[in-house]
This record gives sequence, C-alpha cells and structure tokens, in this order.
Amino acid sequence: MAFTPLSLLHNWRLKLAALGLAVLMWALVQTEPREAQTVDSVPVVVDVADTAWAASGTPQPALVELRLSGPTGEIIRLSRAGTVVRVPIAEVGSPDTLVTLRRDWVALGEGSRLNVEALSPSAVRVSFEPAVSRVVPIALRTTGHLPAHLALASPIGLTPLTARVRGPAVRIELLDSVLLRTLQLPDVTTSGVLEIAMDTAGLHGILVSPASATVGVRVEERTERVLERVPVIVQAGLPRGALTVTPETVDVILSGARTLLAAVEPLDVRAWVDPDLLQGMTVGEQRRVPVRVEGVPPLVTVEVSGEHVVVRRVAPGGSPPEGP
Repeated sequence: MAFTPLSLLHNWRLKLAALGLAVLMWALVQTEPREAQTVDSVPVVVDVADTAWAASGTPQPALVELRLSGPTGEIIRLSRAGTVVRVPIAEVGSPDTLVTLRRDWVALGEGSRLNVEALSPSAVRVSFEPAVSRVVPIALRTTGHLPAHLALASPIGLTPLTARVRGPAVRIELLDSVLLRTLQLPDVTTSGVLEIAMDTAGLHGILVSPASATVGVRVEERTERVLERVPVIVQAGLPRGALTVTPETVDVILSGARTLLAAVEPLDVRAWVDPDLLQGMTVGEQRRVPVRVEGVPPLVTVEVSGEHVVVRRVAPGGSPPEGP
C-alpha cells in the first residue's frame, strides 16, 4: 500500500497551482523571441587605476558597434537606455597603447540575458600622459528664485569648499574650479541639508574627489519692514546749502527673512545720492538722480518710495542747508 506523507497533501491545491505557474513562466521564457542585433555608437570609457597616468583625450575610435544576441525585448530596452564599454587600465606601460576590447567589458546590467557576440572594431588606441593633481574651489550654481513666501535667512552653506582633481597636466592647469550640479531654488520649500553631485560634464579623463558636496539651505517666511522718512544725503564737495533735494526724505522698504529684518538698525540705514552725478552743476540747474541705500545686510531686498529725487543747485544763502 502506497504511503503519502501528510506534508505533501497539506495545501495540495495551492502547491499544484504554484507548480503550474512556474512551468508556465518557464515556457514563456523559452518561447520569448530571440534574435541577434547590432547596437551602434556605443561609447568607450577608459578607467585608469594607475595614479601616475591619465588618459589623454578620448579613445580612437571613441564609439564602437556591439553585436548582441538574446531576447528581443532586452535588446530593444538596452538600445533605448544605452550602455558603455568600460576599459579598465590597471597599469600604463606605454604612452600609446592598442587595447583589445573584451566582451565582458560591456555594461549589460545585472541579471541580463543578453550575450555580446562581437565588438567592431575589436580594438581601440588609447593615449596617456603623466597625471597631476591639485586642489580647486567648488562652485555652487543656483537657478530661479525661491517661492515668493520664502527668503534666505543666511547665505547658502557649502561643505567642503574645495575638491582635488587629477588628470592630464594640460587640462588640470586650466581648471580654476569645479561645479556642482545646479541647485533649483524654486524646488526649495523648507530649510535642510542637500547632497549635490559634482557636474562632471566636460571633465572627461579628470577625476574629481569628493564626488559630491553638502549644501545647507536656511529659509524663513518672507516679511516686510518699512523705515519711514529716511533723510536723503546730497554732497558734491560744495558749500553747505548749495544743493537742495526734493523730496528731502524717502521711505525705505526692506523685504527678507524675519530675523534679518529684525536685526536692522534704522540709524545705520542711509539714503544718498552719488556725488559723481552732481559734478559740474551750475546755479539754478536741477537734475533728477537715483537714490542709493546702504547699511542693509546681504540677502535683504531694498525698495525706495520714489526711486529718484530732484537735486537743485542754489545761490549761496538761497536755501537752508541740506544734509549733515
């Protein structure tokens, strides 16, 4: 009499369904269309581990063709996503080297069922030159503006401030800084710390360390503060009272983060006219000139009620003195 273990009978319907699904999936994989196809214009990237050398320019040729075989769907996806042939150079033996390309240097992705049948051409020429390294500043770029209700409460922080670059001497000597990828200010909605990668576009053959930098952004709600009746100072090397200004005072409207506006001392804020704009004035002449404001901290926006004033040259004793 046959004996069937109870463990095999337990949930036998579920186990039978799972077996059937596995067989179906295996059958689908086996019957998936397969073909061979050529992928054009695949870049060749050289990774030099020898710290004494750097690749000089791009390999020749810089693009190759791949002959792939495997499931049609995977070939189509790879063609759309793109791939590279990554050539590892552990040690440089000659400034000019012909490197035979290996099929396992093609980046197919983990779990890929594609096979590299051939590369054309099968070899590339790589030139090397002595590598140098130096430390250069890291530059942060921003684009756009913060949302209208926000303002920076302090300058944007950056850590570290410098990066080490290594590559061909001719190119390294031309670098005065390295750039981070652009910080999109419209996307900032709150204070925080961001990790932004280096922008390596145009730095082929140059290694940058670190690969990213930390950016700190502190924002607050944007508010306004009005300083009323700030005197307009006019001086041009003339006797006191030789110039009159209309209007004599202006309102200065400050806009920015609340903590920055609260720190502004009204007596430190001065409205004045550039003396160079008043040179050569004759008695009775008047000029309409812009008003400048100083004594306002960075990151605070300044507006003036009436951006211009009228300055008039008067005869001695013809008007009461203006300004200090």
